[in-house]
Amino acid sequence: MTLQIFILGTLSEGERHPYDLKKQVLKSLDSAISINDGTLYYHFEVLAKKGLIKKIKVVQSENRPEKTTYGITDKGRKALEDDIYAVFQNVTNVTTLYSSLLFLDKVDKHKLAYLIEESIDRMAKRIELIENSDPELLHDISENKLVPVKLISEHAYQMLQNNLTWLQKLLAYVRGE
Repeated sequence: MTLQIFILGTLSEGERHPYDLKKQVLKSLDSAISINDGTLYYHFEVLAKKGLIKKIKVVQSENRPEKTTYGITDKGRKALEDDIYAVFQNVTNVTTLYSSLLFLDKVDKHKLAYLIEESIDRMAKRIELIENSDPELLHDISENKLVPVKLISEHAYQMLQNNLTWLQKLLAYVRGE
């Protein structure tokens, strides 16, 4: 969904050729979105078949492959909005939100703030569960696995805390604070 959001969001701001979009991804989001030509063109094809984007023009240059420019449809604008809400409803790791962050101006800020608040509440409850977990549970783990289990648990706890802090900053940004 991350690449779909990026494609729809970018096309909502103007017509583009898939290769132009790839250059933009490589320049700004290379670490967040993995992309290769096959994947990119496949997504464009799927989005076009769903009626979310459409071919605007095809330019044929001498000694070059044809270049197709795409634009977003009204159905695509609605799908973009729905996809952004969906990733915020189901967030377990904030990295899944990265491409959506670029297009927050395409969604209702109040609804988005509500979804972020729900995510914050879910994460806070997960942190509380870890903090209140029974240390006796570790007694059933063999001694040679005890340190790795503790390291995994510690890492998960720290990631949840970092994600919670980050979501709180995002909520403040969305609210305009």
